Amino acid sequence: MPTDAWIALKMQICWVIAEGYAGETYQPCYGAAMAKCNPHLALLAIASLTVLSGGCAPRSDFPSLARRPAEDIYASARAAQAAPIPQPGVSEGLTERLASLRSAAREAHEMFLTRQAAATRAVSAAAGAAKGAEAWSVASVAVAGLESARSRLGLPLADLDRLEVQASNLVADGAEADFKAVRETRAEVEALAASETSVIDSLLGRLAG
Repeated sequence: MPTDAWIALKMQICWVIAEGYAGETYQPCYGAAMAKCNPHLALLAIASLTVLSGGCAPRSDFPSLARRPAEDIYASARAAQAAPIPQPGVSEGLTERLASLRSAAREAHEMFLTRQAAATRAVSAAAGAAKGAEAWSVASVAVAGLESARSRLGLPLADLDRLEVQASNLVADGAEADFKAVRETRAEVEALAASETSVIDSLLGRLAG
């Protein structure tokens, strides 16, 4: 039944209740005149109003309490965020290759350290010597030996350059393990090269007087 009709009917029933308790007759707003109200009619009107009030809003008019599709979508999105995609590990054989390059770099550095002691003594002995003097020449040769030892680090660094380029191509696909592993090894070898360069520069400065 339309909402306006229900409201009109309720108003009529309320009028019946009021007039019935007063013991008077009333004229409804529609149709023929109704009989004089009495207590029984008033009780009937009250009962009818109760029934009508309970049924004026059909069950289908209320929103469903069932789970909404949007809630399912939101839950799925949160689950996807909570479960990150596992990243692939280091490529097969790369770990061994990097270990070999580290070993080669350390061997080269050990040779440098061995020659460093002799070069330092030679430079100290040439302190104050004129350029071209025997002591100066011996010291220059010793420092050149250090530069030769340092150049051996260039081989593992060159290999690491190539590996880094290959690993960087995989980063676009989300595989960063190779790139990080190569960068870590490269940082170690570069640190050795930097320390050797610092020693050579210091000795050359002293030799130049």
